Amino acid sequence: MSFRFQAHRGDSAFYPENTLVSYRAAISEKYHVIELDNKFSRDNVCICLHDGTVNRTCRRPDGSALEEKTPADSLTFAELRELDAGVFKGEQFAGTKIPTLAEAIDVIGRESDLSVKLDNVFQSFNEERFEIFCSVVKDSGFESRVGFTAKTLPYLVYLAERFPSSEMHYDGSLTREALSFIENNIKDRTTLWIPFDNKATAWCKERKASREFCADLHRYGQVGIWLLSETDELRTAVREFGADIIETNGTLKPDALSLI
Repeated sequence: MSFRFQAHRGDSAFYPENTLVSYRAAISEKYHVIELDNKFSRDNVCICLHDGTVNRTCRRPDGSALEEKTPADSLTFAELRELDAGVFKGEQFAGTKIPTLAEAIDVIGRESDLSVKLDNVFQSFNEERFEIFCSVVKDSGFESRVGFTAKTLPYLVYLAERFPSSEMHYDGSLTREALSFIENNIKDRTTLWIPFDNKATAWCKERKASREFCADLHRYGQVGIWLLSETDELRTAVREFGADIIETNGTLKPDALSLI
């Protein structure tokens, strides 16, 4: 069996998500891919953050919560850096800061041989921010180890052309038209993502993974299964679905292979 483990927002089960702390934990735990999310500050610095607001994962320097809804791009980068992005996960992480995308790629690139997978939220960026986002990857020196996730074919095609050495990830609707296009153009570089049918993916309305569906998808590219947290889910995803990449929030470690 050969597949890769992907850490969702780093090891987000035990460390503050989308921080250098969670990325370094995933490195030390020997994951193969780190998935991360991006947003922008008011002054157009690309940062690592999942939510549109900072309220869930950030606190004031004194540890107190921000009562008013605070979008990340309502604050300058300097103001974002003043926030504590770790204490929400535990006092031992107090003082953790929101990293920039450039910092994240640099740390992962220099300290490991892991790949980075960027979430599809960049599709909501305006033209200026999308260009900054792409430039950060181009200027990183680790372009070939950065993959892009797209929900629509136009973005997938554009990024595949702009980043010819990067992996592509598609998590849009798996229509025959989309699959045929991928098969005929970028099959060797593309992973098709499909949700495992569990509590973590209950909100997702896309078709869930099954033995038959995954066997069909393998004709068009590699298959990624998300979001797993139990050993029996891992066993099913690998043995029945033939997953090429498994995404977990950190509750499953790469050494879990010995359990299946």
